[in-house]
Amino acid sequence: MIRTIALLSTLVLCACEPYVSPAPNIISIEPEEVMSGEAATVAVKLDGPLPVKVDYGKQTATVVTPTLRIGGQEVPITHMEQDGTLLATLPGSLSAGPQDVRLELANGSGSVSEEGLTVLPLPPELDEDGGPGDPGTDPGTGNGGGDQELHVTGVLIEPIPDQVRDVPFTITLRVEGPDAALFEGQVQLSTNKGRISPNLSNSFSKGVRQEQVVLDKQGGNMVLTVRVGSTLVAKSNSFKVSPK
Repeated sequence: MIRTIALLSTLVLCACEPYVSPAPNIISIEPEEVMSGEAATVAVKLDGPLPVKVDYGKQTATVVTPTLRIGGQEVPITHMEQDGTLLATLPGSLSAGPQDVRLELANGSGSVSEEGLTVLPLPPELDEDGGPGDPGTDPGTGNGGGDQELHVTGVLIEPIPDQVRDVPFTITLRVEGPDAALFEGQVQLSTNKGRISPNLSNSFSKGVRQEQVVLDKQGGNMVLTVRVGSTLVAKSNSFKVSPK
């Protein structure tokens, strides 16, 4: 009889204490690549809805707001979807390189996506050869060293057909502007889903570069972004990447 009373007392005590459901796991981050020095919005998708705190005594249930940390920095969550997708604004102060993405609850539970986000370094700035200068050479030779920027107005990405995940394909890039033919530098490559390799092109020749790249994620509405220096940005057409 005493054991029965003790068990009932424990159950009543548990029912009166607030209960927080387990933290969901991080299953994806989009985009997985962002540019250093630029504020960006990312979508963090979870494998379930956000935890709910249930207070049986007050008969209330409230959604628990988690803390999101990327590269050790807390980032503000701007929107929470019912399906467990979080929208967050990244600061431009994240260090270049792979960064862990952590979801933390006040009770100490949470989940982590190790190196789930990559912060790309800034692309090379434009100079007389469209890339990093080489001190000791004369301006205007196409070999660096000039203290004047090339007059480049943009970059054209030739149409990209549908592709297959993990299968290399070639993209054609053409620099535009009065000094386009002098451009022999490199450009930064990124994608809105997954990762592209390489993320820095090889050198252009007379303003043109055919670069072999590969994408590691399948899906529709894939778009490549090309950055020339820190000011010129171009986006490709939307295309589909099928599973291998």
